[in-house]
Amino acid sequence: MTDREDGVERLRRWTDEQRGVPPAFGRMRACVDHVASGSTTVRLPLEPELLLPDGAPSGAVTAMLTDFGLASAVISSLPDLRGVTTVSLSVDHLSLPPATGALVATCMAAPYVDGGLQHATGTIADDAGSPVALVSGWLIPTPAEPEGMAREGVPVEPMAAHLGDLLGTGVAADLRLVARDALSNAIGSLHGGSLALACELAAEAALPGMRPLATSLAFLRPTPREGGVAVHAAVVREGRRTGLVDVTVTDDDGRTLVTGRLVLGAT
Repeated sequence: MTDREDGVERLRRWTDEQRGVPPAFGRMRACVDHVASGSTTVRLPLEPELLLPDGAPSGAVTAMLTDFGLASAVISSLPDLRGVTTVSLSVDHLSLPPATGALVATCMAAPYVDGGLQHATGTIADDAGSPVALVSGWLIPTPAEPEGMAREGVPVEPMAAHLGDLLGTGVAADLRLVARDALSNAIGSLHGGSLALACELAAEAALPGMRPLATSLAFLRPTPREGGVAVHAAVVREGRRTGLVDVTVTDDDGRTLVTGRLVLGAT
């Protein structure tokens, strides 16, 4: 143990003690491989459950890791033990992730400014160092959550058959994502990475045969801690080489929680 009470120490506890790990981060077997003030490296093993039902890789996994990587970088920049909430994220997909191996997100946060939004940028690459995506986003520090900080261990579930099974939604342009511990953040709402995964998966299903080129998501309000949310992807334009999809996440009262737009290209 150390006397540090900052973001670096918070992430060290995730890695060394499995204490305070956001359930979704732990369930997906993500691991903080390196942490320094303002920078992190997060590794995500590519298990079969992170593939589409036909065994193909999906850019949805890249979007999920984007949130994991950016959030950890901002946490590492904080002078205390607060968490963060994602406000927006952007992904420029350079390629689809591989089907096996791992993805590695290397992210850096801008210097901490008390009370302000924090910006972070990064790259995602495969095990061999080949670039997969360029990522960025805005996040905001949130008060420390005692119940999340004290939690030990990570959710243990049987390995899912594929991404649709992992989310419990199937793979379609319209998804019903039901909250459960293994998809949540430290305070019990759906994790930003889980929402990014679902949004990207729905958008890809709306335009089969195309892969994501650019993803932009805005997180407007937290999701309910119980029940579920609706994820809807609507095709705005479908051309021969490119397509445009808008995606929304709404609660049972019809309030928009997440909104986004994706550009996709022919494979």
